[in-house]
Amino acid sequence: MIKKIRRSSTVALLLSPVGILIIAAARLLIIADYHMNSALAILSSAGYVNTLLGTVFPLIPAFLPYLALALLYLNRVIASVLAFLATVLISPAMINRASTTALLLHDWHVTIGGGFWRHALLIALAVPAVTFAVLTIFGVGVQSATQVIGTVAMILLLPVIVRLYPAPVTAGFYTDIVRQPWLPAEALTLASHQTVIVYELDSDGVWMEALRADDHSVVYYRLADVTGRRLCQVSGISSMRPVVTLVSGPSGSTSCDSLISEASAAEAPAPKPTPAMWQRPPAPVPPVSSGRG
Repeated sequence: MIKKIRRSSTVALLLSPVGILIIAAARLLIIADYHMNSALAILSSAGYVNTLLGTVFPLIPAFLPYLALALLYLNRVIASVLAFLATVLISPAMINRASTTALLLHDWHVTIGGGFWRHALLIALAVPAVTFAVLTIFGVGVQSATQVIGTVAMILLLPVIVRLYPAPVTAGFYTDIVRQPWLPAEALTLASHQTVIVYELDSDGVWMEALRADDHSVVYYRLADVTGRRLCQVSGISSMRPVVTLVSGPSGSTSCDSLISEASAAEAPAPKPTPAMWQRPPAPVPPVSSGRG
């Protein structure tokens, strides 16, 4: 079965330049919300090379943890180790490094904790596993044994990977990654006091071509009508940090939703006065004299 997967023409096609072009074209159509005119506008504005790199490269950090597990299962030990190393450095994780350490320590204490029967069960499971590993290594050779060890390591690492990184079946996470363009999002404030979230495609100094974030349609704005521009994050995906960060810094820019809320609050009209607001305040009561006589 593993040999069939390695020699599969489908895997070879996906890893070939033709497969990468197919993936890039499919993601471009998803970003354009399946509108061919919008896809062609993005392609002509961003260029062929930028579109190819932009549609493919942002997917690598998101799917890299599970690619590392697949390489480990396919007995590609060196490639799997490199993939795991890249995962902890570039893949966005659900929790930070301190929480990851606390999670691993908690799982370790839960595993070794307990009474006599739990320890006996662990020993009963560990002895056959170690015996099987030794017989496999010295019986069938190192090359065949690495495949078994890699499979066991994949089974042990799978719960940790699923808890650190969103599983592929997690609703919303990977859908947002695939649908979100690779361009930075901007909050444009127009002369009409309207705030819109767009991705800039091109500009000639007079008009700006942009992709709207709400319906993924290509629109044009006159730069003279733009009174403010601010970078923002469309979703919380870009604010997630890897487990190991080589450079410390802020997690990202302001959320686009918060900017829209601020603009809506600023545009909201003043509350209409109620009858209670128009009521005359009561007259002050004069102090009562306490003098004698």
